[in-house]
Amino acid sequence: MPRIVPALLTLLLGVSTPALAAGVASPSVTLHGSHASMIRQNEIAKENDYTFLRTPAQIRHFVDEGYLVPVKTHGDLVVSSGVSFPYARPELRTFLERLAPEYHDGCGERLVVTSLTRPLSEQPWNSSPLSVHPAGMASDLRVSTSARCREWLASALLGLERRGVLDVTREHHPSHFHVALFPDRYMAYAAPMIAADSAAAAERARLAAEKEPKREDAPAPALASMLVAPAEAAPAGKEHGVGFAQVVAVLLVFGVAAAVHVKRRRD
Repeated sequence: MPRIVPALLTLLLGVSTPALAAGVASPSVTLHGSHASMIRQNEIAKENDYTFLRTPAQIRHFVDEGYLVPVKTHGDLVVSSGVSFPYARPELRTFLERLAPEYHDGCGERLVVTSLTRPLSEQPWNSSPLSVHPAGMASDLRVSTSARCREWLASALLGLERRGVLDVTREHHPSHFHVALFPDRYMAYAAPMIAADSAAAAERARLAAEKEPKREDAPAPALASMLVAPAEAAPAGKEHGVGFAQVVAVLLVFGVAAAVHVKRRRD
């Protein structure tokens, strides 16, 4: 197992997101987006039978039912305080939580999410009627001020778009990367890497358990009672010793008194 897991990880990491970032065509070729891409995103939402949520109340209901899951700030992932509804489809959360540490390793920054699920009643004025934000399968990512980070993220997202697992568009009002995840396709792509991560975590846990020192067994109950017995018996012995001394003292008193009495009679 220790030899198989690293080899498997090496094989799978060869197709991970950072590797995709190398050799990808200039982001300006496909990051502009198009009406056709919006239609494709909308059609995939319908293929997955996603509901386009109309109100905040509907979002809360979908969260309660488990159709949407919370996306929280932790580790290398940051959910901006301006995100009104920090919820997404489970597959999108998986994507963000896997992308964030790779982004950090790639350029040294944390991945910042600026938008997730939005109800139709709160879509911005310039949003497309085909937007899949109300379906919970889209996320907006902050565009870094670092050229290195911008290039890394653009290239990585384009690499994933080429694999057919998402659509990415660089939008400018406000500036962000809009990512629409194709849930079934992404999970099929990520499944081997997720399995490898789980296997590696299990192996680490096994090795850690082997290194833990074994605890010494506690004394058996019979032995424990034997160890305690002398202390418990001590008071009884002490009480017996005091009683014997008292008897001896009484006898001595009577002996002295008798001797005095006999002496007086002789005198």
